[in-house]
Amino acid sequence: MRYILFISTVILLWSCGKSDTEDISDNVFYTCSMDPQVMEKKPGKCPICKMDLTKVIVDKQAMQSGLKISKEQEQLANIKTIIISETEINREKVVSGTLVLNENQRYRISTRVSGRVEKLYIKNTGEQIKKGTLLYTLYSEELLAAQKEYLIALERIQQVSDSGLDYAQLLDGAKNKLLLWGMNDNQIKALASSHEFRNAVSIYSREEGVATAVNVKEGDYILDGDIVFEVANLSTLWVEAQIYATEVNEFKSNTPVIVKIDGFPGKSWNSTIVFYSPELQAQSKVNTIRAEISNSDKALMPGMQANVLLKGSVKQSVSIPLQAVLQDSQGATVWIKKKDGSYESKMVITGIQNDNDIEIRSGLELGEEVVVSGAYLLNSEYIFKKGATPMAGHDMSTH
Repeated sequence: MRYILFISTVILLWSCGKSDTEDISDNVFYTCSMDPQVMEKKPGKCPICKMDLTKVIVDKQAMQSGLKISKEQEQLANIKTIIISETEINREKVVSGTLVLNENQRYRISTRVSGRVEKLYIKNTGEQIKKGTLLYTLYSEELLAAQKEYLIALERIQQVSDSGLDYAQLLDGAKNKLLLWGMNDNQIKALASSHEFRNAVSIYSREEGVATAVNVKEGDYILDGDIVFEVANLSTLWVEAQIYATEVNEFKSNTPVIVKIDGFPGKSWNSTIVFYSPELQAQSKVNTIRAEISNSDKALMPGMQANVLLKGSVKQSVSIPLQAVLQDSQGATVWIKKKDGSYESKMVITGIQNDNDIEIRSGLELGEEVVVSGAYLLNSEYIFKKGATPMAGHDMSTH
């Protein structure tokens, strides 16, 4: 008898449990008034705020109709709309960059004649070099002989006028040799005036910049063509950054860029892309681009970090403010205000975007009224009232 009673009790409890489960139909959900994105199939507590979930019965026909809210709700939600029209839009992208030396303004100062460095005046990297800066003095047998040759030609042309020999041509040849081997016009004029040659000739810079390498020491013997100094002119610098291979066709040469550099708040440099690498980097599959900026006050230094804003080409398109588009893993939607005052969610296909606007390639028509402020609140209200996300009413197969 006890065994029969136990079996009956078990069957009764199982039947009740089964009945409760079957009573919850497909259109019944439990949601939270504070967090309407929570949607459960059974009653309980909200996993976010721990409030009791509220039962919602979804009207499938109502899901197909628009969302209606009162004027007071519109004001509280700060709902704002615009009429869709065709406007100009260009894609913008911010990438990290680095300041580097402008290779077109790097110079090598080499000796033009063999000799021994008697005195070195620029000894350290980083020292400023201007045009006319004294670099070093050089003792050279060849340069000494060239000075003597010049003085002899000068003496002959002053003493003999009708000898039939073209001493003027010899004098020009001797002068050109001195210029070629490193002396300047002022030094040659001083030589002609004093008629005294110098054993150690001062060599002055013909370039301007910062010494990036000093390759000799005092007492070194150098040969014709040896590189004595390497100099970089910092009046302009390159900014190098990287973009993905898929973006190369969009950000080509002459694309406008705006460069902002850490440590210079409120200041920017306008430039264009002057170079992009014809091949991708092997490991990362990215492409290097380069822009040139002015550094006339020498405040910038190679190695500084920069933010580079790339501005793609402008195109005519349907575009709306970026905040009007709601995006998730299923796609992108916008809210449209219909003529009867209700709101409808529409799925859209987006294109290029910048900091402010986004292109709409399909899903909207010119003249429609799109919500640009309050879209998230409309989304929450829809979920709370209808127990489903607006995405549930869209046909994903067509997108």
